[in-house]
Amino acid sequence: MGDVIGDIRYAARVLGRNPLFTAVAVLTLALGIGANTAIFTLLDQVLLRLLPVKEPQQLALLTMRGRHYGNNWGGNAISYPMYRDFQDHNEVFSGMFCRFPTPVSLTFAGQAERVQAELVSGTYFSVLGVNAALGRTFTAEEDRVADGAPVVVLSYSYWRQRFAADPQILGRTLTVNRYPLTVVGVAQAGFDGVELGQSPKLFIPVMMQKEMLVVPQKMLTDRRSRWVNAFGRLKPGVTRTRAQASLQPFMHSMLEMEVREAAFAHASAYDREQFVKCTIELLPGSQGRSYVRQGLSTPLWVLMAITGVVLLIACANLANLLLARATGRQREIAVRMAIGASRGRIMRQLLVESLCLAALGAVTGLALAFWADKALMAVYLPADAGGLNISTAPDFRILLFTLAVTVVTGLIFGLVPAWQTTKPDVGRTLKDQAGAVVGGVHGRLRKTLVVTQVALSLLLLIGAGLFLRSLNNLSSLGPGFRADRLVGFKIDPSLGGYTPERAKIFYQQLTDSLGAIPGVQSVGMAAVRILEDDEWDSSVTVEGYNPARPDDHAEPYMNEISPNYFATLGVPSSPDATLPCRTIAR
Repeated sequence: MGDVIGDIRYAARVLGRNPLFTAVAVLTLALGIGANTAIFTLLDQVLLRLLPVKEPQQLALLTMRGRHYGNNWGGNAISYPMYRDFQDHNEVFSGMFCRFPTPVSLTFAGQAERVQAELVSGTYFSVLGVNAALGRTFTAEEDRVADGAPVVVLSYSYWRQRFAADPQILGRTLTVNRYPLTVVGVAQAGFDGVELGQSPKLFIPVMMQKEMLVVPQKMLTDRRSRWVNAFGRLKPGVTRTRAQASLQPFMHSMLEMEVREAAFAHASAYDREQFVKCTIELLPGSQGRSYVRQGLSTPLWVLMAITGVVLLIACANLANLLLARATGRQREIAVRMAIGASRGRIMRQLLVESLCLAALGAVTGLALAFWADKALMAVYLPADAGGLNISTAPDFRILLFTLAVTVVTGLIFGLVPAWQTTKPDVGRTLKDQAGAVVGGVHGRLRKTLVVTQVALSLLLLIGAGLFLRSLNNLSSLGPGFRADRLVGFKIDPSLGGYTPERAKIFYQQLTDSLGAIPGVQSVGMAAVRILEDDEWDSSVTVEGYNPARPDDHAEPYMNEISPNYFATLGVPSSPDATLPCRTIAR
């Protein structure tokens, strides 16, 4: 240990005597290591991390495959009755839970706000192994009676932000969608639900569906509505493949029962036949579920590969600089070897210098990574992406990654120069013939490194050019209408207790009020907001239509719109750039 500390002190003196070289090397490494750390920070939180729950590898997400007959609310969804049937008739799960994200209107202390909530089964927290930081979580008792569980659990972050971590919040009443709910607990710190991009502030029993989802369907008993995500925790020793095979017979029996229901009265023979062919599939549940993750997977891995190439270029550049610098150190090394220093001892000293450079570059790179991530989040994340909780501050995993990159980088750019530098002809070098010594192998190696740098740089330049060209094409393509003067927002008066009749009057008043604002050309409304990566699809049977083929099955994407919707979008013709702004409400 004493020798290593001595080597570090000596390396510090050597680098201090060459401030220009040290500054160039540190800056080069900082850019390479910082870029890798910045992208890995995002990649780790979006693609690699598991849910902060008990043994997340045992979780499985149930999803129905095949031709559904009915309506669908989101991906990987099954009906609530189907979830309860699986919960009561399986031999592969030690426990199951379901959930459904939804926005709600929260009123407390005279202040109302729209927040993200999650309807969850009473087994939600126990199956996940998530404890309460304050009070209690839900129990299976909350799943027994519809409308019989008027309680709520707060997320830890929302408890701190909205209620200033007040421990007296327990037992207080929150008005959610004009319905009183009693706070019974606060979830453990660090838990933000099971879906990236959906960070619930409130957890509400699914039995309160009628009060929280203002829809005409009785969702808790309707088998034609797929809306809940169902998760199961596999029993020890049970694989997903085995569990999936075990669930199929019961799944088939359920479908055979459902197809005889009155809801299939207008279904064709082909629809019935295809429906009973549906299967249940178990997906990995260790990371929950998220469309955001799917969309960001390829771009993040591509960026990680690009920054890796940048770091290789930096290593090649520094190796070349060290070889050039070795010219002035030949006599020093020859003297040390002449008085008895071994080649291994000198190589260790040179590698310590390289690692010191890498460490300085890593420290600077961490600061650059923190700044770069904040800039990326500010520029590329939408303003309403509050559910995507990504921290730009380095944690233990990021520091460990940076340490590994630092060590590997230091060895990559330092090992070959150290090996070549410690092979001098001591006698000739001490006779001031260093120029002859540093030729030959050193020259060929430096040329190889230059060729490598040029090749990698050319590859990056070509890739960057293609990337910029693709961005330009996408930006010029557009959505098919002028979006630059559109203003969109969400509104749902039913969350405030409006009946459908009152809501119609409210929407008309809102349309008239917005249209009267100076500069607003037109106003349109839609159930599904434009350009939001959202969908509403449902099976449709056209009365009197006989399909030409048995698989001619209508299952369109739909939207409810106001009469002036297309005119507000400027479809089909684009409005003149001088026209005033237009507004779209949801």
